[in-house]
This record gives sequence, structure tokens and C-alpha cells, in this order.
Amino acid sequence: MLYLRSSRNWLISFTALLFFLIVIPANADDSTISLPPLNPSPLIESAPDGLPQMETGEQLPSFDQPNINVFKDPQGKYTITFPQGTTQQPGPDDDIVAFSLPDQAKAYIPKVANPEANQEAFLDIEDDILGQGGNKVGQSIIQVGDRTAQVNLYGMEGSALSDMTGEEFTQNLMYAIIMVLYPNTNLMTIIILPKDTYNNAQSWILETIKGVVFQ
Repeated sequence: MLYLRSSRNWLISFTALLFFLIVIPANADDSTISLPPLNPSPLIESAPDGLPQMETGEQLPSFDQPNINVFKDPQGKYTITFPQGTTQQPGPDDDIVAFSLPDQAKAYIPKVANPEANQEAFLDIEDDILGQGGNKVGQSIIQVGDRTAQVNLYGMEGSALSDMTGEEFTQNLMYAIIMVLYPNTNLMTIIILPKDTYNNAQSWILETIKGVVFQ
């Protein structure tokens, strides 16, 4: 997915996380998150106007100030507006920028060399997730200015997520993982939060995804 935790180790941890979200009862119909459909597979549900649904070598970008919610790429390639109250946190390794967000959410932005490496990292992360028992809950395409964002949703249990990422997550708690790829750019974001807070968080998640401005 990126070059997390020595690139690969972090992805493996992340993969475990995704498992919990999708490994929800076979009744995935009643537990889905909402976003415009992105060529969903027969086993994937997506909502028409929102996020997928789910049961109840470059410098890293940095914030202008510790508690400011506007995150700017030092190279001037993009700007992201996170919800108020967002703070930058130590990342799992030097190749990832991490943030603490509302609703017990965490966000990660991997450091990649170019758009091709970004796409490859995204696919690698998904492969790791699915290969380690993770499940895809849904996927969507969202319009972001004159660009689009590919949004994939996965599920995973807390301890598996901790093992995968090396970060601390609550054991026996189910988490949602939202991976957002902006094709033909260096930007990919990953948002992880408890499954039960996902529905309430969808409004700011969508605003964050759509609020990226590319230069």
C-alpha cells in the first residue's frame, strides 16, 4: 500500500485491520458504508451517493501549526483540509505521516516517489490485506474537482490491526479502514476508525476526501 513500516511490514499490519471490517456477518447487506459505486464486484455493496456502507525521497507533508487542520505538501502539490481538532502524530515509520482525527480515527499519508509508485503501493496494500484474511466491504469513485478519488473500504479486528501496523488498537473491537487513492498523483490517504463510529464520521470523511486541492 505504501511504504509503511519499512514499507511492507506496515502494509501487513494494515491488512489485518481490513479483515475485521469485511469479515462481518454474511448479512453485509445491513451493514454497509456509503459512496458512489466504483465498479463493485458481485460481493461488494456500494451506495449511490456516499461512502461504502458497513454495519452498525520527497519531504513528507506537514502542518503549518501543530493543531491546524490544513495539511500542505511542502512541494506544493496538494493541500488537504482535515476536520477541526486534527493533530499530527508520530508515524509508524519515517515514510508515513500520521494524524489523530475526531471519532477515534487515525489517518496516514504514505511517502511515495511518483504516481506510479503510489498506484503500486495502493495495490500492494490491498493484496496484503486480502491475503491476510481481510475483506473488502465496498468501493466507490468520488469526484474531487476535476479529478477523481478511488475509495476502498475494508474491515478488521483491533488486535489483528495492531499486529499488522505496529500501532495500538483495541482488542476485540472491529475497525473500518478507508483507503483513498488519487490516481496520477503522489497522494494516498488511509483512515482507520472503530466500525461503530463510521456512520457518524461519514460526513467529515467525505469532506476530507473532497477537500483536497491539487496545484
